[in-house]
Amino acid sequence: MKGLCVLSALLMILTYCVSSESGDSCANSKTPLNLIRKKRYLTFPDHSNVVLTISLVKAFMTHAPSGWNIAIEIDVMYPMLNMNETNRLFRKKYHYRQKREFWERLENAVEFHNLNGRSCILRSVCEADTSLAAPGKSLVHDILRAVFTAPLHDEDFQDEIKSTYAELSDPSFCSKPNDCPFSFLDFVLSLNERY
Repeated sequence: MKGLCVLSALLMILTYCVSSESGDSCANSKTPLNLIRKKRYLTFPDHSNVVLTISLVKAFMTHAPSGWNIAIEIDVMYPMLNMNETNRLFRKKYHYRQKREFWERLENAVEFHNLNGRSCILRSVCEADTSLAAPGKSLVHDILRAVFTAPLHDEDFQDEIKSTYAELSDPSFCSKPNDCPFSFLDFVLSLNERY
């Protein structure tokens, strides 16, 4: 038993000595590893997605104590970056493209439930300018502002949305009547107050 302890102590000392000698350089590189300062970016495997799921569950009592549950779900898939899409030159335009694609996916998810998804997105964009708290007051408000704010003064954003959401460029658009029966922002903010 004593010999096993001595042997394990010697192995630990030997491992430490070997790792301290070769830990700061690679066999194929003359530059020590502690001098290399590369920027590392977060990337994901190809076709990775983040899924935003909104669920509504309603219980119907057929007879006590059991009953039926009805569940309605909306899934919005949002693609993640991969190695081919991390080009610095197109980062700003890519951000606008992501926002437009997210609006289109959310629009399609709402239209799947026989509602006018386009008008709901446009209503949310209009409400984001007026009904959200000042930046820095609430994380939920800041996230909603990042998703639904339309920087109409930026030409890159105008170029990105001109084929899909061209009516946003009209300054009086938000004062016109809207066909959406509910508000995304009111729904999310009511959940924020409740929980």
